[in-house]
Amino acid sequence: MIHVVGAGIAGLASALALRGAGLPVRVVERAAGPGVRGGGIGLTPNGMHALHRLGVGAEVCGRSVVQTEGGVRTPSGRWLARSDLGFVRRRYGEHVRALLRRDLVAVLTAALPPGTVRYGLTAELVAIGHGAFPALLRVGTDVVPSGLVVVADGIRSATRGTLFPDHPGLRDCGSASWRAVVPADDLTLAPAETWGAGLRLSILPLPAGRTHFSALATDAARAGAQLDTLFGRWHDPIPELLARAAGAEVHLDRIEELAAPLPALHRGRVVLVGDAAHPMAPNVGLANVALEDAVELAHRVDHTADFAALRAALADYDRVRRPRVDRLARISRWTGRVVESAGPVAVAARNAGTWLGGLLPEAVSRRSLDTMVGWSPPEPVGVRPR
Repeated sequence: MIHVVGAGIAGLASALALRGAGLPVRVVERAAGPGVRGGGIGLTPNGMHALHRLGVGAEVCGRSVVQTEGGVRTPSGRWLARSDLGFVRRRYGEHVRALLRRDLVAVLTAALPPGTVRYGLTAELVAIGHGAFPALLRVGTDVVPSGLVVVADGIRSATRGTLFPDHPGLRDCGSASWRAVVPADDLTLAPAETWGAGLRLSILPLPAGRTHFSALATDAARAGAQLDTLFGRWHDPIPELLARAAGAEVHLDRIEELAAPLPALHRGRVVLVGDAAHPMAPNVGLANVALEDAVELAHRVDHTADFAALRAALADYDRVRRPRVDRLARISRWTGRVVESAGPVAVAARNAGTWLGGLLPEAVSRRSLDTMVGWSPPEPVGVRPR
């Protein structure tokens, strides 16, 4: 039996991928039910390719909307860059889409056999497993053996700390983010990010006339101020979105990342996926990267009985994934530093660079996306019997 710890996007996708590889899987989730924080989510071609491999791409398409354009604006509303996103489909074979995070979780959950996900249970790693010995997991009050433990318990993963006790853990990025979903079917919306001095706000249209917005402020720019004070005088429709957030659920979170790359993504019979494996600032489509993890893991693991073969499979997963996620973490960190510039000279340079970047030939400017969204699933190795 494979045990997945955590029923978020990474955990559910991993369970579905491993089930597709013919392996028995159980998901353990400490929450009492499938309640999901986070609001809206953007799916880029890499994430959509993974969802199609998992067999749920069509269902996700039916619950999402295509993002036809995007760009960057100043707080006054002036466009620094604006793009028709049709090129994404032409270059990568999939549109950019958006949907509610809870809808994606619902699709992944429904694709698993009933009873696969067990809610209201804590899971604590007791032994990592080695050779003929299984990993041991305390689930509730019981200690259960596991051929493989897939750790998907999020950014503050306790199991990650157990596996790598000498790792420095998380680092605060010096910023905070508000997120909310509000009704906006009567508003004229252009999907975009707006950049101020140490401030940024993104607008993501969702199905059924709703819109997700996320607003980020560095600690220096925030200086204790609240959401409406910081962004309330920005261009339309931002003030109205903020006013509507007064009646919505608004999430406020610190932005954190790993203080240093992990030395590995696995130990013994335990492997990390999603935010448990690579916490980073939200600048590179983290859910899409988690979906990649799930597909890449299941592509390599076809059984758990032979430890030598399992160890080789996990080592290959580490070989493929760790350089990619470490590179994405560096890109995310650099992007945050540039976009969240605060001084007048830095802001002017950032804005000028963004405007000039929009003048580059399409083949040059758009190739830079390849690292982030150009991933495709590995070639399938054939269908294994369930």
